[in-house]
Amino acid sequence: MNKEFTLGFIFIALFSNNIYAYNSNNSCEKLLKNGKIEQALTAAKNVDSKYDANFCAAKAYYRLKNYQAATNAFDESSKHADLPVDQMFSFLYKGISQRDLGEVKSSAATLTKGLDTAALGNSKYLQMEQRFLYQLGLSALAAKDGMTAVDYFVKSSVIAANDQERANSFKGLSQAFYMDNQIDSAIEYGVRASTTFQRTGDLGEYAEMQINLATYESVNENFPRAIRILDSLVDFAKTNGGEYFHAKALIAKSSILSKKGDADLSKTAFAEGQAIAKRIGAADLLKP
Repeated sequence: MNKEFTLGFIFIALFSNNIYAYNSNNSCEKLLKNGKIEQALTAAKNVDSKYDANFCAAKAYYRLKNYQAATNAFDESSKHADLPVDQMFSFLYKGISQRDLGEVKSSAATLTKGLDTAALGNSKYLQMEQRFLYQLGLSALAAKDGMTAVDYFVKSSVIAANDQERANSFKGLSQAFYMDNQIDSAIEYGVRASTTFQRTGDLGEYAEMQINLATYESVNENFPRAIRILDSLVDFAKTNGGEYFHAKALIAKSSILSKKGDADLSKTAFAEGQAIAKRIGAADLLKP
């Protein structure tokens, strides 16, 4: 999940339930929605509500990848919250910014504070509890603490409100079990995540999970299964016009074939993947 989406999907869901007081029509927010980030920062200075001003400025700093400034502005916004959920959003976003800044322990502390605040409302803020638990799982992954991450992701999956939230939690569980070298469990939850992402129509995440599953199978030295997964993904990418994942699947297949000892086939798959990546300008897939 990219960082911009991490902030965005949380934000939209609670707006739809009208439990958030942030004014999404303030001048800073309008500019931010149009991609005018620097102008949004200037406009934030003239927003009357101190909460809205700091919160919008924090979002702008985050998009500029100035995570320290974003952390500071989210923290300041929390001091001016009118409703508990406004404050919880500040804690949530601050925790995400801290993690992206590399301050994983501080991130976990902030997110735990938010989770405790949400729990005070009993079931009223269950949706917020789920988001704090999920983000705490991500922070545990960042801290290389697989079993703590498992605990958070399990709890977040239990109270997930929809398939997208469940899929994200299953993905986290798969990654956490893989980190803890529990490969069979990583595969089990990877399959759950993959099928759930496919059901929600999140085909990018579905494809990423297929590649992860192939990796997990190769760790178990189940090379035929790993290659079948990637061949199926290649067919899926061709059918759905996804050249990026066509290339990525071929490159992953090359790695597995090499591990299997099929050097010639590995070179062929790699060359095909690189050719596609070069044609579509996928710099992250090109060999340095």
